Amino acid sequence: MMLILGFIVILLYVTFLTVVSIYFFKYPITISDFEADMRPVSIIICARNEEKTIAKCLHSISEQDYPKHLIEIILVNDASSDKTKELAEIILIKLGVSFQIISNQIKLGKKKSLLEAISKAKHHLIITRDADTFTKSKVWLNSMVNYHLKYHKDFVIGPVMISDNVGLIWALQAIESNILTMFSLASLQLKKPFLCSGANLLFTKALFQETNGYKSHLEIESGDDVLFLEDVKKKRPQTIGAVKSTSAIVYTYPQRSFSQLLNQRIRWAKKFDSNPNKANLIIAFAIMVVNAFWLFNFVTYFFVQQNGYFGLIFILLKLIIDSLLLFLASRFVNNKGLNWYILPIGLIYPVYALVVAIASVIFKPKWK
Repeated sequence: MMLILGFIVILLYVTFLTVVSIYFFKYPITISDFEADMRPVSIIICARNEEKTIAKCLHSISEQDYPKHLIEIILVNDASSDKTKELAEIILIKLGVSFQIISNQIKLGKKKSLLEAISKAKHHLIITRDADTFTKSKVWLNSMVNYHLKYHKDFVIGPVMISDNVGLIWALQAIESNILTMFSLASLQLKKPFLCSGANLLFTKALFQETNGYKSHLEIESGDDVLFLEDVKKKRPQTIGAVKSTSAIVYTYPQRSFSQLLNQRIRWAKKFDSNPNKANLIIAFAIMVVNAFWLFNFVTYFFVQQNGYFGLIFILLKLIIDSLLLFLASRFVNNKGLNWYILPIGLIYPVYALVVAIASVIFKPKWK
């Protein structure tokens, strides 16, 4: 019975990842026309205790090959206890771009901060960024706005990747981020989008107002991105698009320790409870089941010496499929040195996935 169940599990797993890979490659690469008309845009950054990252974030925006008179930066300082606001104000004055700084006297959270900023934004086009992000490309802003104009999409998902670093904890995050990007683009190609990130998201004020601006989930701490996506799908699913281009990538920093990484993943997992689209939950559960089977076969084959050759076949087949998927996902970003970590991550990921799944049920997330 266990043999048949294991065979079904690995067959479904291989089929699923094959479909993801095919539709990821089917999603067209975005070719931007940088000579096209540009539009004024308000870039909103919510920050809480980000004095170490805010400078690079703001400088990477000001260095864009985009007319400065068309850029407005709105920084929402969500009751930071460090020098985030002071540093940002000094930098913004020097940059010579139009800006607003909104200071919350008490912590309001990201959604309420975004609501305030969007209501005060001067421009019709809105882009949200996180304070701990930066861009390497000087045409990131062109890429996002040009996609909106060229394809008439009012909700544009931009790629978010982990910046280059070293070590297993970094590689685990970088590879997972690359795979999530594959899932996001593949699901959009299948016309069933369910993933996006508020760290690199463009939308229009009109669309935001049409979907009642977070009203359906305002009291939920997280989900300013994926729950907003679900609201858009109900109103205008045809207006959702994504930029598949390295020039549009926004980079974020890896978590420095496993405890920080685990807490971040627990926060992400909490979105599932409030998300009407259960695709995230179903996929997460399915992947957990496959990884549990892999661990079971690994332990019984090498330590209990049961399951015969099937256990070994299951172990090797999953490793091969995972390694191929990780390699394909990493090619889009080309993180320096990441390919060397593909096999080690393939070995430790089943343990990591189960730890995250169990921890998300037992522990409550910690917020800044």
